[in-house]
Amino acid sequence: MASSRPLTRLQIFGLRRSRLLRTTIPLTENLSVALLGLLLIGLLIWVIGTGNDFDPTERDLPVELQSSNAQNIPIYRPPLKPWVDPARPVTSGTLDLAPFPADILDAEWQPVGRVKHFQAANLFEKINGEAEKFIKQGFVELAYLLLRSNRDDSEIAIELFDQGNLAGSLGVFAEHAAGRRVEELGGVNFFTTGAGVIGRVDRYFFRAAGDRSNEAIATKALSLVKAFGALAATSDAAAGKAEVPAGFALLHQRLGIPEKHIQFQEANVFQYDFARRFWFANAGIDSEARLFIHVGEDAATAEVLINALLQEQRYDYDLVADDGNVTILRHRFLKTHFVITRQDEFVFGLEGLEDKEAAADWLARIRKSLSDDQT
Repeated sequence: MASSRPLTRLQIFGLRRSRLLRTTIPLTENLSVALLGLLLIGLLIWVIGTGNDFDPTERDLPVELQSSNAQNIPIYRPPLKPWVDPARPVTSGTLDLAPFPADILDAEWQPVGRVKHFQAANLFEKINGEAEKFIKQGFVELAYLLLRSNRDDSEIAIELFDQGNLAGSLGVFAEHAAGRRVEELGGVNFFTTGAGVIGRVDRYFFRAAGDRSNEAIATKALSLVKAFGALAATSDAAAGKAEVPAGFALLHQRLGIPEKHIQFQEANVFQYDFARRFWFANAGIDSEARLFIHVGEDAATAEVLINALLQEQRYDYDLVADDGNVTILRHRFLKTHFVITRQDEFVFGLEGLEDKEAAADWLARIRKSLSDDQT
């Protein structure tokens, strides 16, 4: 049977007694502690003794320099004006809408505030993260206006970008419209979104976005497209009917390709930094095939560009045919064809082509159009 005798302290914590490891404190340690104590006492005495010992001439300016003898300047006090609720729509009769057409307003939709303008220097304040995309395409100015419906207080924010010329607006619009069905109405190319519309006309690119998705905003978006059709006439009158870019004129006017099927890419064409300012158009052969045209400075620069493109493309393409004039490559994995040639300063061809034989007709049409222009 276990013993019921209570355990003693020694039995709980052990029988070995503790002992000091150091039996003496060295003299140097005692002296260092005493020295530190004396230094702290001295520091305390110095702080107490000099707490109020302050000479203003050592740090502050002389009193005579602090007194100002300047004359009192009357401060302009603007006259009081009646308070106006900032959320209240502005009366359209007193508002300068330029460059927006006046038809963007109606009985229901009125502006919330005045038109705000942004240039390249402060564009990031409005569209931070997108500014560079617009600037590299020739951006000139952004006009911003907010409209509000007096029926249900829904709002539409409108951004109107002046991209300088037709090529600039086409370039920006092509990035937004990739893979979407583009419509045309009154000279305006556009596509609708869930709560607004995106489009372009002449040198202008515009975006309108509502704060909700409903029938009223969808209807207003289409009316904005009709109103923006007036920008084409305004742009032509202001620019004196500016010259149409040669690449666009060839595709649209000579080959008869609708404007909504034409795109422009300013830089990084085919993902090569040396390839710039290319025009593209739907070839109508298959879903992926596209015509491309580049107008170089002269025949020599056009030849240099072709050689550089062929040099880079052969990392992913195999050579199919090269008769010294037309070169045909085939992609190793996609099995599509890349056809390129030139005439004088014009570099043109097709990409994403499934049947290489279909390129002959387009190349012949382009050559004929270029020959007709020269004659």
